[in-house]
Amino acid sequence: MSSRTTSAATRQQPPALKLTTLALALGGWFSALADAQEAGASVIELGDTTVSGQAWESPTAPLAGKVALRNGSATKSNAAITETPQSVSVVTAQDMTDRNADTLADAVSYTPGFTSQPGSFNRTADRFRVRGFDVESGTGGSLRDGMRLQSNSYDGVQEPFGLERVEVVRGAASVLYGQLSPGGFVNGISKRPTETPLHQLGLQYGSHDRKQLTGDFSGPLGDSDTLSYRLTLLQRDSDTAQDHINDDKLYIAPALTWRPNEDTSLTLLSFYQKSDTRFSAPLPYQMVKHVGDGPFTIGRHDFIGEPHYDDMNGEMSALGYEFEHHFNEHTRISNKLRYYQSEVKWRYLQVDPRSVAGSASSGLLGRQYSDRHERSRALASDTNLESRWTLAGAEHTFMLGVDTYDASYDSHNFRGAAPALDLTRYDYGQPVLVDRSQALDRGSQLDTLQTGVYFQDQIRFDDHWLLLLGGRHDWARQNQRAFRTGQKLKQSDEATTWRAGLVYQADNGLAPYLSYSESFFPVGVAEFTGRTFEPTEGKQYEVGIRYQPQDSNLLLSAAIYELTQQNVVKNDLNGNPQQVGEQRSRGLELEAKAELTDDLTLLASYAYTDARITQSATPADKGQRSEDTPYHQAALWADYSFGRFGLAQLKVGAGARYKGTTQASGIDSQRPAYTLFDLRASYQIDPHWDVAINANNVTNQQYTYCEYAICRYGDEREVVTSVNFRW
Repeated sequence: MSSRTTSAATRQQPPALKLTTLALALGGWFSALADAQEAGASVIELGDTTVSGQAWESPTAPLAGKVALRNGSATKSNAAITETPQSVSVVTAQDMTDRNADTLADAVSYTPGFTSQPGSFNRTADRFRVRGFDVESGTGGSLRDGMRLQSNSYDGVQEPFGLERVEVVRGAASVLYGQLSPGGFVNGISKRPTETPLHQLGLQYGSHDRKQLTGDFSGPLGDSDTLSYRLTLLQRDSDTAQDHINDDKLYIAPALTWRPNEDTSLTLLSFYQKSDTRFSAPLPYQMVKHVGDGPFTIGRHDFIGEPHYDDMNGEMSALGYEFEHHFNEHTRISNKLRYYQSEVKWRYLQVDPRSVAGSASSGLLGRQYSDRHERSRALASDTNLESRWTLAGAEHTFMLGVDTYDASYDSHNFRGAAPALDLTRYDYGQPVLVDRSQALDRGSQLDTLQTGVYFQDQIRFDDHWLLLLGGRHDWARQNQRAFRTGQKLKQSDEATTWRAGLVYQADNGLAPYLSYSESFFPVGVAEFTGRTFEPTEGKQYEVGIRYQPQDSNLLLSAAIYELTQQNVVKNDLNGNPQQVGEQRSRGLELEAKAELTDDLTLLASYAYTDARITQSATPADKGQRSEDTPYHQAALWADYSFGRFGLAQLKVGAGARYKGTTQASGIDSQRPAYTLFDLRASYQIDPHWDVAINANNVTNQQYTYCEYAICRYGDEREVVTSVNFRW
């Protein structure tokens, strides 16, 4: 059960530095115990450990192929997926490359229980839904290397080309990560230096005059035996399917690893990202083709802003390190630290909601401007100590840790009337006069601080049974100052969350499991002026089974779950916020990842999700399905190499993504189901050169994404050719 106390007085913050010092001291203590064990102390004698499958696989190192058997996110350690009592999906760099993933949403689009908006939105924000719940930066669900990256949705997006893999943990997971949506999180793993030299250049050209150059270089630094580097580069210059909207990006990520011995490593990780685009404003459903029924609609290519005014420029950067030291074979300490900052200048024209009915009938579109300048910074740290020992015949892998997240978000936000747009001739060139008076500033300065202390114990009773126990206590503080009025709001919360799971590993590769986990997330003080609310709480029950035969690249997973979020704030019939809401999700998820032969690789997933509002201050909301969450969803991707026909250089891939009907609140009719097909073909000319062509939505299926009475047009067909050179 979660607990919470709120006080208007300033709380004394948890002694994070003292806890870090304590962790170091405990490291020495555990090390001494391990030394005593070697001397013959039977109470902590460590038994033999059975390692099966690909024991060499590291969750942070390059992996050949698309079938990952281990992960580092669900337990903050290198753990086999079959030993993890929670749903986990891993997308490898090879998979992202083969499907030409431009966004994080593209990268995980074939995983079960996942939905997202079209690419017109995904290039500006990593905002998803998992099991029917929002998973994004704003809900703590966008992680980089196991730590929260940013707290604002529009600070920037994670570049898939800079990632070694993406790990998706579904369901409540606050015990190890603190403030989270009950849907789970998406963790991008940065590319790191390799000991084996790697040199690669890539060039792309495709639809919408897309031009992209990439580079990836790694290996030992000079003649050093202890230093290695990696440098990842991307530059893109591209238009998009929508008129007057570009998609330009620069990404640079240097990394350096120092490994003085086998027991110690220090890796510096950094990136700088600059994006130049325009925001694709959502459209009222009444003016979207095949959704609304008015005489005037806005086409899928039409731009409702002003080319001389609309703009979205962002700079995003991060610098940090990861340190790990093994005191001996039984005890290790890990310490991570990262500083992050971003600045986004963002202005666009959107539909004036007061004019929707008139615009749909007259063709004169009422507009308003949104003019924003946002700056963010965050300092994240995570320190944990892990020790392996034996007590009463059971093998324990015990972890004790402390993490912090200190963030500041500064937003100046202005909104006002703009000239109307004639939809019969799109008369661009009208002046947009922005009033940036302080009295009209809708923005604020928001400072947040989270500190958490957690423990985890993985207990192996014999070669078959594994019990996972975990707990955490969090302190969360929010301070906000509104620029318009100078009003200040403060809120302090505490919560305790728990986790438990049991896995049975059979000799034939079957691994059934059951688990219980919790989450919590403080309600933002900026959302409801003058009032504070208790954090939302999530609880999940999950039962699943996995199958992974020894020494095979085959992993089959199945899970059923019930996930509930309580203390949801919803407006009552008078428009006043009330904290009586509850959302519940029940479902089934299936996933298969398999290298069936030397020539054939198969990825498949299916999800049945029943996610809906079960309690609300507004009776009419009860029973409403979660936005953009279909009952049925499936995906299939297959790769085939023609090696048996003497053409091992030729490889083809094909995929299909099915999304069932969805129901958006505010729209009476359901959005129909659709299927998108993707294709790829590649040919390796010689050991250094290869060429490829990718086509997404090859049939150019027309579809729309709708939620909360607004819509965006789905992605059209896109074709991209690639040339790669390796040496």
